[in-house]
Amino acid sequence: MKVVTKQDGTGRLVYSSDILRDIVDCALGEVKGVVKYADNSRQAKDCIKIDQYGDSVHVDVFVKLLCTVEVSDVASRLQNTIKGTIESMTEFKVKDVNVHVVDVEVNEN
Repeated sequence: MKVVTKQDGTGRLVYSSDILRDIVDCALGEVKGVVKYADNSRQAKDCIKIDQYGDSVHVDVFVKLLCTVEVSDVASRLQNTIKGTIESMTEFKVKDVNVHVVDVEVNEN
C-alpha cells in the first residue's frame, strides 16, 4: 500500500493508495458501458494505477467495454467522472486520466 499525502498550512492529510483506488473503482461503476472486474479483487486493483506528482494525481484505468458502446464517448465520460469524483472527495487535483480499453465484451445471448 502506497501512502499519498497532501500538505497544507495546517498540517498533512494522508490517503492510502487503496482509498484512491476505491474512489476510482466507484467512478467506474457510474459510467454505462464499462464492464467491471468486480468478482476478482486482484484483477480490479490491477486495472487502476494512480501516481502522485506534487499536489496532483495521474490516473490510468484499464477497462473492458460492452461491444454496443461508442468507445470515445465512454472514454470521455470515464475521464470526466473519475476526475470529478476524485476532486470532490479529496484535496487532490487530477492532472490527467488515461483510459486504456483492453477488451470488449461480446454478448452472445
